[in-house]
Amino acid sequence: MNRVSACGCGGAVEPTGVRIVAPMGRYTLVRCASCGRKMLDPIPSDADLAASYDRQYYGEGESKFIGPIEAFVDYFRGSRARDAVRLASGIARAPGEPTRVLDIGCGSGQFLARLLPLGFEAHGTEYSAESGRRAAGVKGLRLHFGTLRPDTYPAGHFDIISVWHVLEHLRDPDEALRYCRAWLRPGGFLMLAVPNVGSWQARLFGGSWFHLDPPRHLLHFDPASLGRALDSAGFRLSRVRHLSWEQNLYGYEQSALNSLGFPRDQLYELLKGNRPAAPALSLALQAAIAGVLMLPAAIATSLEAAFGQGGTIECVAVLRDR
Repeated sequence: MNRVSACGCGGAVEPTGVRIVAPMGRYTLVRCASCGRKMLDPIPSDADLAASYDRQYYGEGESKFIGPIEAFVDYFRGSRARDAVRLASGIARAPGEPTRVLDIGCGSGQFLARLLPLGFEAHGTEYSAESGRRAAGVKGLRLHFGTLRPDTYPAGHFDIISVWHVLEHLRDPDEALRYCRAWLRPGGFLMLAVPNVGSWQARLFGGSWFHLDPPRHLLHFDPASLGRALDSAGFRLSRVRHLSWEQNLYGYEQSALNSLGFPRDQLYELLKGNRPAAPALSLALQAAIAGVLMLPAAIATSLEAAFGQGGTIECVAVLRDR
């Protein structure tokens, strides 16, 4: 692993004081004095990253989470698909031309699976055949595995591109946004979500914040730094929201458990159907504490969103006029 010497934008980095202890190592967060984004330091090696994206990370079963949790997550996939349908209705297309949508880092492919029956031409990308094994089972989905290049897709090919909780995983998110700029047709939409490192929960829990997810989350954005990145890539924001019951509620729950000294993100692993190496009593205690915290976490989630300080940023962006 190498220390961060400068941001990808060329700006100098400065310490933030946030220290992170994770099963795969110890890290800090540094901040770019120029663009404002925060970065994991030291930089994980390719080998460390590959090890962190093992089968346990994706979950062993046919779905990522255990039944009730998967159903909860699935509801929000449907909500995102309905949002894509609404956006598509405002895009002018030639008669008979399908709406083309690309989901970068499509995971299980279930977001796209909801659009296929509606006549969408659905494309997805995944890092490897292993990470995309569930998406490969979605009939009609056009998948690309491996590294993205400028010529992976034709210019102006897509009406909608989704980058949903993926940007923070990338070594060069600016490059990915430039690709999206090239692949999106005029009048199209970029759907984007990232954790909000400037949120109340991020500031409250510091290095214990769940959405730091070391070593997989390499970079972190707040609204200002995300806005700069989008502007630099040729986009302008058309809609921003901070309320995500799918992400923010559990962000409070798991972060609190982490800060209480339980092994990092252990309950989360249990919800994925993995069996952490921990006594049953400890896991039961964590589940009980999470239950007690549910109502306070729900109140905090609502309040932080109302003040624009939610644990995630979900936005829609359009191509900026040249």
